[in-house]
Formats: sequence, structure tokens, C-alpha cells
Amino acid sequence: MQVEAGHCHLTLFGIATLVIADDPCLLATARAALVDWLSEAPMREPEITLRLARDDRPADWVSPAIRVEGSRLTIEGDGIRGEADATTGEARCRVPARLIDAPGMLADQVIDPLLLFLATRRGRTPVHASGVMIGDTVLVLAGASGSGKSTLAVARGLAVLSDDTLYVEHDGGLRVWGIPRPIHVFPHDAPPGDHETRLRGGKVKRAVHLAAGPRYADRAALVVLARGDTLTLEAIAPEEATRHLAELEPGFDLLREESAAAVAALAAGGAWRLRLTHDPDAAIALLQEAFG
Repeated sequence: MQVEAGHCHLTLFGIATLVIADDPCLLATARAALVDWLSEAPMREPEITLRLARDDRPADWVSPAIRVEGSRLTIEGDGIRGEADATTGEARCRVPARLIDAPGMLADQVIDPLLLFLATRRGRTPVHASGVMIGDTVLVLAGASGSGKSTLAVARGLAVLSDDTLYVEHDGGLRVWGIPRPIHVFPHDAPPGDHETRLRGGKVKRAVHLAAGPRYADRAALVVLARGDTLTLEAIAPEEATRHLAELEPGFDLLREESAAAVAALAAGGAWRLRLTHDPDAAIALLQEAFG
């Protein structure tokens, strides 16, 4: 696949990244999808390169499937044909015309799977948790799906580092990266406003777009979420906190050893258990009092 047209530079989680597209409209859509990572300044040799080519052939209407085999990821279906190789840092994809002028869909179906696969093989380990900022500390909110991570993230308008996944860099010092994507919450937890409805994990959610916030934090506190009748916050041993994150969901289990090291680095800054009731504002107030 030859791709020659235009390009844009990114600093994705601090990684020099180059995106090349063979079509001006496709490049503009990619730039819109990646606007929070764009870098206009001259950059060093890219560690990651993504090449995009427009494909106007009819789609096959087969849902895109993502497969990972060792150091390679492939996406195929509904007109998308892409691959990424972690050993070279190279990714490429044929993009169907239906994704042109649809930056959200392009990010969700093409850009995120390819670029995040390459980034996570370069020392940015994904951890299934939400991150909210109190001062210069990111509270890493960990719990099973439905435990209230996203609900807390939209409560009281705190700066949000990431809704569902954080990327942990800990070689030479801790840095926790977020990704600027909409937060998905149940309809009754969404703030006032017109929010797009999406199906996430088989459940109907509202996509809440938040104002731009920080992209990373160098201090973290690990907070394990649980449900209870009384709102409480208690310190726990780091080993207990890491046990709660030992069972990895599909996708996260591809980097089992790296995930264990990333969680241990987060727990080294302190670990707590927050028992939630049905009042997220009260929970945020308690966290602000403890960590503010």
C-alpha cells in the first residue's frame, strides 16, 4: 500500500508519532481525531508511524474484527483492512470512504486500535481504571465494570485524565497518561445536555464530552472501589490493592507481566478502598477532603 500525500506529527504519550495519509480529506479527519496530540514543532525521528490510504471500494458489511498474534495486530471488516507491527512501530490501514469526515468513528475503529497497540508495546502499559485529578495527583479509580468509575469521573466537574483506561509509564519515574475520549455513563448518571447514545459492552450509555484537561500526572493514588451502605475511605496495604487488579479483562491480559508491574508502581504511592453509596457527589467531596 503506497501512501503519499500529507502528514502530521504527534506526541502520543510522549512518543514521537507520524501519521501519513494519501488523501487530503482523510488527513483532515485524522487531524481532527488526534487534535489533542498534534505537535506543530519539529520533532525527532518518529518511533511510531501510521499510514492511511483511502479506499472507495464498497464495504463488505462484516463487522470489523481485531486479532492479536504476538507482536502483530490486524483489523479487517466493513471496508477496513489494517495491521500494526510492534517490532517495527509501523502500522497501515485502508480506510473506507464512510469514515471520511467522521473523526470520532475513525478514531474508534482505526486510529485508536492501531496506535494504542503500538504505544502499549513501548512502555505505556494500559490499566483498566479511571483517573480524576485532585491537585497534581491523579486518583486511579479501579473496579469492575459497573462499579462506578465513570460516574465518579463526571461528578462535581473534576478534571478527568481518562474514563476507562490509563497508560502507565514507570521506567525511570512514574507518569500516568490519559486519553482524551468521551466518558460513557448510564443515562441516569449523565449531566444535563444532549449526549450521544452508544452501546458499550452490551449496555446503553451516554457519551459525555468533557473540556480539555491534563494529559498526564506524575503523582498517583490507587483507590479501589466497592459498594456499601455507608460511604467510607480507608487505607489498605498495596498488596491488597494489587490483588483487586490481578484479574485482567480481555485485551489487558495480553500484557500480564507489564500490567502487574504498572499496578505495583501505582500502589507504591499509596492505596485506599472507597466504599460507594448512590451519592457520587458525596464520594468526590470525601476524596477532595482526603487528598486535596
